[in-house]
Amino acid sequence: ADKLKAGQKPLDQYTKYDVDSVLTHALAVGRDEKSLLQGQGYSCGPTWEEKDHYVDRAPHLKGKTISPMLKFCDMGVDRTTIQLDHGENVRVPEIQSLPCHFHTREGVRVTSLEQLAQIAREATVPAGECTEEERNNDGTCRTDGDAAVGGRRELHLYAVQVGRVFIFAPQYVGEIFELPHVKVPRDLPVWLEVISLQPRVFDVFNFFDRDESAAIVDKALKETSETHRMKRSSTGASGYNVNSQRTSENGFDTHGKVAQAVKRRCMNILGFDAYEESLTDGLQVLRYNKTTAYIPHLDWIDDYKKQQEHDFDSEHLGSNRFATILLYMSDLNESDGGETVFPHGWPPHQAEEDRVQFKDAKAALLKSGDVENVLVRDSWEEKMVVKCRSRLAIRPHSSRAVLFYSQNPDGTPDKDSLHGGCPVIHGEKWAANLWVWNAPRGGFPGSPTNMEVVKRNRASGKAPDDNQKKASFTNTQTDSRMMNAQLYFQDTFWGKLGFGDPVLNVNTYEGHQWNVKVGEKTVKTFVIDKKPKQVYTI
Repeated sequence: ADKLKAGQKPLDQYTKYDVDSVLTHALAVGRDEKSLLQGQGYSCGPTWEEKDHYVDRAPHLKGKTISPMLKFCDMGVDRTTIQLDHGENVRVPEIQSLPCHFHTREGVRVTSLEQLAQIAREATVPAGECTEEERNNDGTCRTDGDAAVGGRRELHLYAVQVGRVFIFAPQYVGEIFELPHVKVPRDLPVWLEVISLQPRVFDVFNFFDRDESAAIVDKALKETSETHRMKRSSTGASGYNVNSQRTSENGFDTHGKVAQAVKRRCMNILGFDAYEESLTDGLQVLRYNKTTAYIPHLDWIDDYKKQQEHDFDSEHLGSNRFATILLYMSDLNESDGGETVFPHGWPPHQAEEDRVQFKDAKAALLKSGDVENVLVRDSWEEKMVVKCRSRLAIRPHSSRAVLFYSQNPDGTPDKDSLHGGCPVIHGEKWAANLWVWNAPRGGFPGSPTNMEVVKRNRASGKAPDDNQKKASFTNTQTDSRMMNAQLYFQDTFWGKLGFGDPVLNVNTYEGHQWNVKVGEKTVKTFVIDKKPKQVYTI
C-alpha cells in the first residue's frame, strides 16, 4: 500500500489486488481528503447495522473523517469471509483497511488499469441525456470525441466487499444483461433477462445446447459409483437422508468433460475471474417421473442449531450456497407440470389486482380435471400444483437455463428464494443444477469451521468427519516420464511430485479427483474411493 501511494510500483506490475486498492482509495479517500465521490451525493455505505468499526478506533485515523464506503468495503473481522486469496489483498493506502473489488454491470471483474480504460472507452451515454442532433441512427447517444454532453461516457462499476461475491443488480423485470465475455458452443451470444426482482431470478439464453444436455444425461445413466449414480434424491447437509416430500431421483457428475465445461461457464457468468473447484458442488442431475416432485425449500443450508463442524453462517465468516443455475433438458407443455415454482414470487408483468389467490387457483385446478386420477386429493403434491399455477413458476424446455440467488449481497439468506419442483403430470422431466458457494465448501482446504462445534465434539469424544480421507501420493522414480511430475486437485496446483520430491499427504473426501501433470498434460488421474487407506504411486 505504501509503494502504491508513493508511486513506487510500475503500472505494468500491478496485480488485480493493487487495482482494488487504488480504485478504493481514489473513490473513497483521494488526495487532500477529496475523493472522486466526495460531494456527489453517493450512498455507498454499510447496509447492515454497523457499530464500533475498527477504523473508527485506529489511532492513525483519529480526528479524520472516514468515508462510509471504506466501512462498506471492509466489513470488519466478524463479517469478512476469508477467501483462498485473502492474503493477497493490498490494504488501502493511508487508511490500512481492506479494499472492495470492482465489477462491471455485467459482472466482469476489473483486474487491470488497462482493462478499466478499455471498459471506459466502450461505455456509452444513457439514452435521453443528449439532444436529437447528438444521437446515432439507432437512437443511442454518440460517444466519439465531440459527442453529446461534452463527450461524457457513463461507466457503471459495482463495488463488492472484500471476501464477498458479485451479485447482479437488476432494476426492472425484462432488463437485459449482455455477456459477450461468456463463451459457449458455436459462439452464440449469451445474455440474461430478468424474470423477477424478488426473488432475483434470470433467464440465461444460449447457456448450453442440446448436445451438452444429451451428454450429461447419458453419463448420469451410465454412472455406477454408489455416491454418484442415479437414485432416490436425499436432503440435508450431511449423509443420505430420504425425504418423503422429495420424490425425484438424482445423481452427480463431478468430473465429466461436459460437466466441467458447464461448471466453468457458470463461474464465468457469476463474475468470477478464475475457476475455483472448492466453490462448486458437482453438477446434480435430476429425473422427475410422473407425479414426482420436491416440496419448496431453500438451497441455502440451514444449520441454526449448530450441529455441523462446517460453518454455514454466510452472514459472518461461514460459507454456504449463494447461487443456483438450473439447466432444463426436457420440453414440457403448459399442462404437463414440472415447473420450478417460487411461492414468494408472482408471475412477471402481472398486475396486483390480477393475482390469483390459493383458494381460487385450487378451484380452477379441480375444475380442469388435469390431476384427477393422477394425484391424491388434498395431498402436498396437489397443493404444489396449485402454487405452480398461481405463483412465479418457470416452465422447463430443453436447453433452458435459469439463475437465481440464495443469498443477499451481505451474505444473509434470501428467504424469497424458496423454491420447489412441481409434480410432473404428463411425461418425464430431466434437469440439472449447479450450486455455487460464496467461499470454499466443507471438505476443501480453506473451508470455514465452527470451532465451538469442533471443541464440543472433541470434548465428547466424537471423531472428525468420518467421510474425510487421508491420501498419500508417492513418486517411485521408476518412470522417467514422471521426473518433473506435479500433483493437482482438479486443476489447482497442490505440490511437486517429481524425482526426489517428498511424499505428498493430503486430507480429502470420497469422490475428489487428483491429477498428476507433466507440463500441461494430465498423465494420471486418481479418484478417492471408499478404502480406509488411500495410497497412490506413480
